[in-house]
Amino acid sequence: MTFEEMQKIIERMLSVQRELQESQLELKERQLKFEESQENQKFVLDELIHKYGDLAEHSIRQREILDRLIGYSLTNESDHLNLEEKLQALDARIKRFENQT
Repeated sequence: MTFEEMQKIIERMLSVQRELQESQLELKERQLKFEESQENQKFVLDELIHKYGDLAEHSIRQREILDRLIGYSLTNESDHLNLEEKLQALDARIKRFENQT
């Protein structure tokens, strides 16, 4: 093997090594960008989890208020029904009293 052939082989080896190093650098840069992207996504997810936790608490509170209002409404209706029954009973008494006299 001549000196020139060895030199060409060495040049090709160095070229391959340079390409490999460049591709490794590109890969590292992509990994760094990916890690940054993951950190940003983690931050956004943490914010969303916090906001949805607050929304869940508000939803539970609103449900409790709604249940309470429904209870008040039902209680008021039952009171109204009791008043109607009492009025009907009173009317019946008045009619009986009038019939007796």
